[in-house]
Amino acid sequence: MSLEFRIEQMDAFCVVGIGIHTTNENDRCRTEIPKLWGEIIQQGKIDEIFALSNQSPSGIIGINLYHTDAFDGRKFDYYIASSTDKPIPEGMVEFTVPAATWAAFPCKRNEIADVEIRVFTEWQHTSDYELLNKGYDTGEMKSQASDMEVNELAG
Repeated sequence: MSLEFRIEQMDAFCVVGIGIHTTNENDRCRTEIPKLWGEIIQQGKIDEIFALSNQSPSGIIGINLYHTDAFDGRKFDYYIASSTDKPIPEGMVEFTVPAATWAAFPCKRNEIADVEIRVFTEWQHTSDYELLNKGYDTGEMKSQASDMEVNELAG
């Protein structure tokens, strides 16, 4: 079964939220990112982040910003944020996602990991599109582009 997707042109937009520096080395990101989500939810900060959402894409956004270390392509930043033009609350950070053409793959939360794997193992080889990031197979990204997951949540 082929992956459902759509191509979207998006202007640059600002996100505000909470981020961490992590790495693909020894799959450390696979424990640190879920831990960050748990902490933000437990501390009630997820509601603060969601309340910032006032522009597209709406909702809570998980963003990987790759190649943040010129000497180690495995290191990257991960943000839990919302797209907003509101002031930055204390303890949060701002990041501008540059204008780009995005491939969007609609799925349910429990399908994200499977869809992500299929994008890199199937879709990129059969589509007419080229991924901006190179290095998914090695975990060493070659560009400072972002990947996003947009969670449209009820407030």
